[in-house]
Amino acid sequence: MPVSNSRDTILIERRYAAVFSTLSDESIVKLAGAVEEKLRDALAKVLALPAGAFTEPATLAPKIREAMKERRSYLDTGVLFGEGATERAIELLGDQSDDPSLEDLQLVIPALVETFGLDAVRLMAVQYSVSLGGFRKLVLTDDRFKIPSAPATTTRGATGGSTVDAAAQDEKRRARAERKEKDRLDRAKAEAQRRAAYGRL
Repeated sequence: MPVSNSRDTILIERRYAAVFSTLSDESIVKLAGAVEEKLRDALAKVLALPAGAFTEPATLAPKIREAMKERRSYLDTGVLFGEGATERAIELLGDQSDDPSLEDLQLVIPALVETFGLDAVRLMAVQYSVSLGGFRKLVLTDDRFKIPSAPATTTRGATGGSTVDAAAQDEKRRARAERKEKDRLDRAKAEAQRRAAYGRL
């Protein structure tokens, strides 16, 4: 599936931060534990987690939250947490995976949620919520996937700090510009964002 270009990275990072702020510690631990073994070292490196962090579930979520804040790694962490759902979605969507419609997504989402859990699928949706029309419609129309108000300042844990609906304001500006930008989207960068996440390791 194609992803956004580099100038959308800040918006996507903000959206990941907003979604992570709504996840429970239990969910974060579950998502971290579901990361494939081959990507576990990548996740530890992104978050600079100490050795043995994954074997201490009682303290893992706070460590991940703090690391995402300090290292500004919401995007990389979100991509890795949603990787399993993303790979399976591409398989299920087949030829439609380059630019799935909302209807296409609605057909595969139940199976994805059943296999990976709603939070993993939410993180997958954030990744494509700027670059693909089907995902843009998904986060705007399905309450399960709507982007919450982004924290003005990201705090430790899931709450704290004043909030502004920056994501909604950015989305309005993006919607006005989308028609002009659509023809310039580079389909050759279909996996650019995921590869960029790994390339920064």
